[in-house]
Amino acid sequence: MSQVNEEVVNQSVEEVLKSVDWHRFNKLCTSLGSELNDQQWRFLKAAFLERAVASYSNNLLVYVGDDKNGCDFIIPSLNNATVEMKFTAEALFNPKKAVPKEKCKAITLLNSKGTNTHINLPESYAQYLLIVEARGAAFITKDKLMQYVVSNGDSLTAVIPTAELTFVFKPSITQVTPLEAEAVEEKEKALNIKNKFLSVIDDIINSV
Repeated sequence: MSQVNEEVVNQSVEEVLKSVDWHRFNKLCTSLGSELNDQQWRFLKAAFLERAVASYSNNLLVYVGDDKNGCDFIIPSLNNATVEMKFTAEALFNPKKAVPKEKCKAITLLNSKGTNTHINLPESYAQYLLIVEARGAAFITKDKLMQYVVSNGDSLTAVIPTAELTFVFKPSITQVTPLEAEAVEEKEKALNIKNKFLSVIDDIINSV
């Protein structure tokens, strides 16, 4: 792909990611709170938030995380460009500040639980990494990302200068009541995901 074509595609990916209703995602994260932060629930939380981003994209992002390792979304309108999403609390911004950190928090890109054989991202890894927190989101191309990948034996991680990221959502974009003031009201609408999920499990168990 020529540099000109690559720049055009990158710009189009930026437009798609900016079209996500991040304000709604911000409210969802507030409602969710710390409910799924326990280790046994983290996988569910990741799938929950990834599906939310796809849902809030007006179908421009298609969720494929259940089927592909190292890829959560495809963008059909851009020749199925691939995007991996990593949600990490306060990855990009310090609490109560709207200015990005100098470097993002360490992001776990792959975790093989002791069987990692990669020293960098495999060819199958998505073309773009989308880093998301409740108050912000930014992406980086795989080519740029590979400069910051560190192999830790059982995982690949990266700490990326935020100057290398393209931001698609910042706290200033929300233009709503500050998160801190909104939290009390939103917590009253707690999603109770654990109870609902366990109820579904009980229903399945009792149906056999």
